[in-house]
Amino acid sequence: YYGMISLIDHNVGRILTTLDELGLAEDTLVVFTSDHGEWLGDHGLVLKGPMFYEGLLRVGLLMRGPGIPAGAVVGEPVSTVDLAATFGDWTGVPVQAARHSRSLLPVVQGRETRSHAFDEWRLGPARCGVALDVRMVRTRDAKLTVELGTGAGELYDLRDDPDEMV
Repeated sequence: YYGMISLIDHNVGRILTTLDELGLAEDTLVVFTSDHGEWLGDHGLVLKGPMFYEGLLRVGLLMRGPGIPAGAVVGEPVSTVDLAATFGDWTGVPVQAARHSRSLLPVVQGRETRSHAFDEWRLGPARCGVALDVRMVRTRDAKLTVELGTGAGELYDLRDDPDEMV
């Protein structure tokens, strides 16, 4: 796992260096993110699965390019679903398929805040032995997860319980 992180880090560095050398960095939007994190032992779990613990959800979302303040850190709950609308906003080309997406440009530039982010995971029984249809909403300070088929869920106060144990 650490070897893969080092490999990606090295090669992203090569891309950024090449953009600088070619004089393209000022006109190029670079976005680095992932589709999910890993548990790496959180809650006694490894890999990934249909539970929305922070180790799986909180992935890096790094941006560099025109209109992005250097060194800014955004604490708003956002989603990678919003990348489609963000790319359309930055290029001035609307992305028709991005109807569930909202541009992150105003958030990155400090002109807009976000109160929450959603996530969902729907699995058939062949994947994990039982059908699951899980929904999650996360604010800065709390997270609610509900499995729609059974109604079972979890609510966490992330301010007082950041490890999601209570």
